Amino acid sequence: MPSSHRRLAAVCLAALLSGCVAAVVGQGGDPGTAGARGAAPADAALAGEVRSRLAADTTLAGTGIRVAAAAGAVTLQGSVAKPSQRRTAERIARATPGVRTVINELEVR
Repeated sequence: MPSSHRRLAAVCLAALLSGCVAAVVGQGGDPGTAGARGAAPADAALAGEVRSRLAADTTLAGTGIRVAAAAGAVTLQGSVAKPSQRRTAERIARATPGVRTVINELEVR
């Protein structure tokens, strides 16, 4: 597959997955509070931004890395072909504004 098609596929996948975010809302408090209701949209936006940045990196195209965010903690899941891809994904996630910590669960296969 030409690299331009891989990039397009990665961008389409990122757009498709941007609504799929695992967020924990209301931990340790009343889920009916305004703070808990506001957490999910912020988490979704943060995960979407990380996904976009990962998709823009040509070395990560087609990896299908899953991204979840909760209260500034971003979790990366899935598998990559090389250790360098695992490190690159973590570096990109850490450099994203709003990310406080990165939990890198990527497996090298």
